[in-house]
Amino acid sequence: MRFRRLFQLTAISIFLLNLGILCTSPRILAAGTDDTGRCSSITLENAAAILGAAMADLQQSSHDLMVSPDDPREKVYSTPPFNCTIRSTANFLQSVTYVVYEFNDPGQARREFNRMREGFASVSGVEAVPDIGAEVFWAGDDRFQRMVAIKGKAMIDVLSPKDFNLQKQIISLVLDSFQSE
Repeated sequence: MRFRRLFQLTAISIFLLNLGILCTSPRILAAGTDDTGRCSSITLENAAAILGAAMADLQQSSHDLMVSPDDPREKVYSTPPFNCTIRSTANFLQSVTYVVYEFNDPGQARREFNRMREGFASVSGVEAVPDIGAEVFWAGDDRFQRMVAIKGKAMIDVLSPKDFNLQKQIISLVLDSFQSE
């Protein structure tokens, strides 16, 4: 009898939790968590132009990325790496997504940049991208297309959109927000 009562309470709790999630506005769930301005490099206006979408159709969000437990102890990053996303509400495939890594020293940034380039080179073609004002490479094949840049202590990894020229625009905009070091 106790087991049956416990099962009923568990089922009711799960039902109410799911109902609460379903009734929550998607704008609340996707609300931006970046109150420090770390994702301000790409504005909604920039994203609308890049994606060919209306500004009213876009929503912005960001979050810190999980890092190794050793990274905070060894002070690898000056701020935790974070993911910035601007996504169309009408077409979830239309998005600008990039990750920003801010290291404590340019040497660490350089090592991670080289490690990432070598990793991509082991599975696809990697090409240098000139004329951006920082060291940039593009890695891509049929499976993925990524552009990664380094400037001083900062490293930027553009995940979407997958178009080379659009990624180049995003890299340029984000790099402009970092001081040369």
